[in-house]
Amino acid sequence: MATDVSSPVSQSVSELNACVSTSTSHHRPAVKETTFREWMLHNQIGITLTTLAMLLAVHHLYPSLNPYTTPFFQLSYYQPASGDYVQGWDDVCFVASSAVVFIAIRAILIDWVLRPIAQHWGLKRKASLRLAEQGWLCLYYGFICSLGMYIWSNSDHWGNFSKIWDQWPARNVSGLMKWYLLVQLAFWAQQLLVINIEERRKDHYQMLTHHVITIALFGSAYVYGFYNVSNVVLSLMDIVDLLLPTAKILKYLKYETSCNIAFVVFMVTWLITRHVYYPKLCWSIYRDVPAKMSYGCYSGTTAEMISTNGYPSAWSYLVSPFKDLNGPICMNRTVKWIFLSCLLALQLLSLIWFTMVIRVAVGVIRTGNAEEPRSDDEGEEEEEYFAEKDGLNGSTHAIDSSNVDWRRANGSSAVRPRRVRLGDQSDRKALLGRIGCDKPT
Repeated sequence: MATDVSSPVSQSVSELNACVSTSTSHHRPAVKETTFREWMLHNQIGITLTTLAMLLAVHHLYPSLNPYTTPFFQLSYYQPASGDYVQGWDDVCFVASSAVVFIAIRAILIDWVLRPIAQHWGLKRKASLRLAEQGWLCLYYGFICSLGMYIWSNSDHWGNFSKIWDQWPARNVSGLMKWYLLVQLAFWAQQLLVINIEERRKDHYQMLTHHVITIALFGSAYVYGFYNVSNVVLSLMDIVDLLLPTAKILKYLKYETSCNIAFVVFMVTWLITRHVYYPKLCWSIYRDVPAKMSYGCYSGTTAEMISTNGYPSAWSYLVSPFKDLNGPICMNRTVKWIFLSCLLALQLLSLIWFTMVIRVAVGVIRTGNAEEPRSDDEGEEEEEYFAEKDGLNGSTHAIDSSNVDWRRANGSSAVRPRRVRLGDQSDRKALLGRIGCDKPT
């Protein structure tokens, strides 16, 4: 009898639980799991400051470990006799710690300084983030470009590319030059991480290729002792990377005339530095290296030629400077063409980006339509629409409300690519808008 009574009760309880769980699961939204990339993105400050704090704690609390921790905080391989430095594998520690510092400084400036300032000026959420990112680039390139130009302008090869090769294969380098080159390597290592944890842009793989080539090129040039040419290449590149974010900041602050002027200066500077002086430097490598550097192998310590055979073995001589920084280092046509090919690859990427700018200009002139070549502001209008409670009105809003309602009703928030009609705006203003200045409405 007890069994007969409990059976219907247990069935009723089971049905009730199933009903409650079904209705609850139906109305409760699924919790999206945080990916490792998103976790890294939102915890950059905590991760980097914790890492640096642990290094500092180990360095100060355990003096016996100082030989292992000191390279993270200062330049290594000082030569008291000459007052300069040589390179070594401990330099990797300095680059790694500097990259962590860059990530921390970038995140702190963007989240705690630049973005609040942008929001105080009345910029919306995504626009304030974009301005903060460009502000960080302006600060870094403003400093490092000034330092690079100072080193270059006070060198023997200022205004004469052929003298770049006079000091090779001497391995000694001044403390300022060494710090400059290692900090640049650390910055590019930091950039490589940033573009992979942040939202991807349309030119993600182009930028990824650029950063990988840059790190490989300048890392190898540092090992081979090509300090002077590295300084010149970086100086020619950095001036352009300073002017573009400057123009974008002026755009976000709605200084239209200043933005237009800055963008024109950016375009002219790009053309002169990257497609006039940079090819001249590549030509100097092709022409002057054989004349200035006798092909053969040199001592890594005395810089004296120890062999006129520039090809001592099949390929091992190419990596021998990486294995033993005090060992022999060789120069021949193969070494010259490896470095020259990497420099030409960077030139090719610059030409691709410059072609994108020209294509926009041609499109504006021919058809009155322009496509955004990069996605720096992609989706900004859509996100701002959903971020505001009520009320964007007027014909100046870029997103049609009926399309937004349709996407809401169908559970989709995807931003569809759209062609922008330039209307009655001038070709010049529209071109500047699509590249980085005034955005047509």
